Amino acid sequence: MIGFWVRLAVLWMVSGLVLRLTMAWLTPAGSFVDPSIGAWFQTFVFGTFSDAQALALICGWLSVGFLLSRRFAVWWIGLTMAVAAFIFMAEIFHWTAFYARLGITLVRYGRHPQEVVTFLQEQVGLGFYLIPLVAIGWAAARWMGRWLPSAFRRRERFVSLAWLAAVLVLFVNDGGYRAPIGPERSLNHLASNGWLDMLHAARVDLSEWDTAYWQPALPEPPPVAAMAGTAPPVRFKHLLLIIEESFSGEAWWDLEQRRKYAPQLAAIAKKGIYFDRVYATGTHTVRGMEAILHGYPPLPGLATTQREGFERLPSLPRVLSGAGFHTAFVYGGWPNFTNFFDYWQGIGFDAMLSRYDFPDRWFETSWGVADEILFDRVLVEMDRRTARHDRVMLSTLTVTNHHPFDFPADRVPFPNDQRRQDYAVAYADWALGKFVREAQRRPWFEDTLLVIVADHGPLRPGPTLVPANHFRAPLVLYNPARLAPQTIEVMGSTMSLPVTLLSLLGVPATEPFYGRSLLSGEDQLAPAEEDYHVGVLGRRHLTVLARGGGLHGWRYDGEGLVLDQPDLAQARFAATLFGDAHRRFYGGERDR
Repeated sequence: MIGFWVRLAVLWMVSGLVLRLTMAWLTPAGSFVDPSIGAWFQTFVFGTFSDAQALALICGWLSVGFLLSRRFAVWWIGLTMAVAAFIFMAEIFHWTAFYARLGITLVRYGRHPQEVVTFLQEQVGLGFYLIPLVAIGWAAARWMGRWLPSAFRRRERFVSLAWLAAVLVLFVNDGGYRAPIGPERSLNHLASNGWLDMLHAARVDLSEWDTAYWQPALPEPPPVAAMAGTAPPVRFKHLLLIIEESFSGEAWWDLEQRRKYAPQLAAIAKKGIYFDRVYATGTHTVRGMEAILHGYPPLPGLATTQREGFERLPSLPRVLSGAGFHTAFVYGGWPNFTNFFDYWQGIGFDAMLSRYDFPDRWFETSWGVADEILFDRVLVEMDRRTARHDRVMLSTLTVTNHHPFDFPADRVPFPNDQRRQDYAVAYADWALGKFVREAQRRPWFEDTLLVIVADHGPLRPGPTLVPANHFRAPLVLYNPARLAPQTIEVMGSTMSLPVTLLSLLGVPATEPFYGRSLLSGEDQLAPAEEDYHVGVLGRRHLTVLARGGGLHGWRYDGEGLVLDQPDLAQARFAATLFGDAHRRFYGGERDR
């Protein structure tokens, strides 16, 4: 048995080192603020310790097989090694997309295996890897099984049982979680281990706040928008809310790329009210929903829209429904992915459409129908619903600008078979421009406030625990007949969108949304979350409250952020904002 454990340990630790070196090589140059030998040494020392912890976990897992027969133990080894090889490949794939370990992603999407498998098959050809994985498992079982005894005696079973008990004791308290080794996100993820990250994500208590994050000595009043008792003047009858998938990357913020790939949105922004310094709250669509539809800060971990009790959130569609609006959500993807339909129904939408309600899905990917098909249906639904209802709120979410970045041919002057995001942006922009031109010919458009907003920011490697400076998201309010074009450069958050829209629709805020109107002319701190860390971004500083109690700060130096002392005023604001949101969400019935 000693030969077996030694070979397993060597194989595991070497694989962990190779994976960590591969991730470092795949990370773009210049992503590490402190590339010194000392920083790298610390990263790999802590990484080796993380791999050793994961090895202990795997040994405990294998011990389950050793409690039974030798034949079962050999099969158990093969299965475990095949799964380990799959996780190894998944870690590399995930790193190239998010520069992060698997943990929270597995928890976020693990409840939707059909959709995930379909996506992986479409994106990376999952079926192609099944035979190699089976071969790896078979070879590992054959090679490592040679070092097992011909039969397990009482002593081997006792040792296996003791080993399993020790591992359970080791991980039951902290799940292998370790606070960040430093303030640099990329190095923290390199020093981590995917198995420990998944274990922590699966068992973390999302309701923790006071004991898990920095707390100020003197808390401030909670920054909740006052619930208005009187209605502002009505300026629009209808609201058409277009949430654009991933429209906040370089294809928009790089002006040369904007002219090349997003000329339609650029033209729309020039004719509307364009907000140039609004920031999303995270890196996933559910974070966008949390901010745009609820005016809520991003609580650490899973978005509140994915947690039990999401009905307690303040809700823009529910407020508008109470004011006489008919509310609908038109979506071209799967209805139950990320629990979308139950969620939308629970927050007050009267009607919901999914990909199954599109009779002619002539182009679709695993994520949904092409944007032009979606927008054609939005026009039909606005025609129908404005004819039947006096006031309408219709929301939609695009999906083309998402992996696998497939789109119909002959729409834009770029090939559609290369799966490049900038080309997908060009198609999404073309579809948006076509939709706006056609919508302006409809009789209902004159009374409609059209809102175009990106759902979330891109996840980039960099020096901060929360890369909030990359979350800058385009936001446009559009109705040329009633809104004079202007560019607003005050700083704000998509979290402030509900109170902004209610003021334009003439509806009082009867539920406690966070944030102030983006039309107030005052800068606002922008909240953000990543990896269970939360923070707020201002014009000069980013302050982050790290899980585990750490407090970190960065300041702008040109276009980038460099490590600095935390801004204590921002820290107090962040602690109050997120702490109040935690207490409201977990405190019972929603506020009315």
